[in-house]
Amino acid sequence: MYGERGTGLSKGWKISRLGIELGLAAVISAAAGLALYIGLNTFGYGLLDQNLMREDVLAAKEQEYADSLQTYVMEHGISSENIRALDEWAGEKKNFIVTLYKDRTMIYCNDGRVAVTVSHTENWEGENPEPDSDHKESGQNGETAIPWVYRLQLSDGSADAVFSFLFDPYYYGAVNAVSGLVAVLVSMTLLLLFIHGKVQYIAQLEREIQILQGGDLDYAITVSGRDELASLAAEMNAMRLAIKERQEQEERARNANRELVTAMSHDLRTPLTSLLGYVDILQMDRCGNGEQMKKCLSAVKDKAYQIKEMSDQMFEYFIVYGKDEEEVELTEVNGAEFLGQIVEESLFDLENEGFLIERESDEISCRLMTDIRLVRRVFGNVFSNLLKYADRSRPVRVEYRQTEQALIIRFANSVCREAEQKESSNIGLKTCEKIMSCHRGKFSCRREGEQFLLELEFPIREKRS
Repeated sequence: MYGERGTGLSKGWKISRLGIELGLAAVISAAAGLALYIGLNTFGYGLLDQNLMREDVLAAKEQEYADSLQTYVMEHGISSENIRALDEWAGEKKNFIVTLYKDRTMIYCNDGRVAVTVSHTENWEGENPEPDSDHKESGQNGETAIPWVYRLQLSDGSADAVFSFLFDPYYYGAVNAVSGLVAVLVSMTLLLLFIHGKVQYIAQLEREIQILQGGDLDYAITVSGRDELASLAAEMNAMRLAIKERQEQEERARNANRELVTAMSHDLRTPLTSLLGYVDILQMDRCGNGEQMKKCLSAVKDKAYQIKEMSDQMFEYFIVYGKDEEEVELTEVNGAEFLGQIVEESLFDLENEGFLIERESDEISCRLMTDIRLVRRVFGNVFSNLLKYADRSRPVRVEYRQTEQALIIRFANSVCREAEQKESSNIGLKTCEKIMSCHRGKFSCRREGEQFLLELEFPIREKRS
């Protein structure tokens, strides 16, 4: 019980290729969004710093705050003793820190957590300042020799003021918000584009299936990608080809049967008409003497046997064409023994009938998978045609060739002149072709002038390792 549940659970958790693709698309989209967020954030912060933290902007603000603070000190008579009175002025300023020093000791800061330290290496209080166009003399307009330290006059002496600005975080928050929004939108867009592509592919498969349902089996299903959708499309394409091939086979079989029935009807009509004529003569007692009656009876017998032979061939044809490859009973045989028992015995019979046989053979060492009963029918038809149509005054050439894939048997003979006048439905050759097809082999025949060439190809059984 537990083992079965565990197996089912493992199968249920099997990750599909489509799921992997979707996961990768989500990861790539998120990574692209994160990279875009970092890039936009860095660019936005840099732009803000470039515009808000410029030296001239800071210097102007510091000077403005220094003048405002000096005015406030003078109006309220603030000294170092009541320096905390500056809290009211500093409280009106946002994102701003002011620190006052007297005799290099901090006496005031509006933010107790922060104190701006003045470097001891700088000239303090304008002591021996170097004349410089960029550094003004101490005590002039509230400036010192240090650009970022301002002289403030209290009621009981002077102090040095240092200003620090913490710009409104709204700007940086806005940059964060815009960067995050753009990054999320881009990430979602990339993921939706991937999903949209898969949805479009599914819609395309639906349209193509509808085309196939309409009967157009020549329309190929589009196979795109390597996931389950592509596998499904490939399977549907293979099914389309299989149905198309089966329909073509059925159409060929119908045409072959139609041609066979037409040919057999024509072939049967000739002996049947003659047979009926002789029967009429016998019935009307117009034969005269006994010798003529014997000739009529002999002709009736010949025509009856001819009709019987044709009906047997037709019966055999329909039996063979009713078989599929799966119904053929294949057994493994030695190639050399196969030729000796099936082919050579019939060739000996031809030699007894007065034929001259010319043989040419490779060394045969292969093994075959054959249905002996059906193969005997093939060679029975072949040798029956040789007896009927081959010129006995000329040799029949027989070749045995062995390749890596097949055992090939070739026959070549000259056609006798009497055969030109004989009509045939070729039903025996069609039967041979069907039997060889059931063996996954090949059967071909053709005529070149007076020569009739026939070739059979049996696939070789693969050697066991």
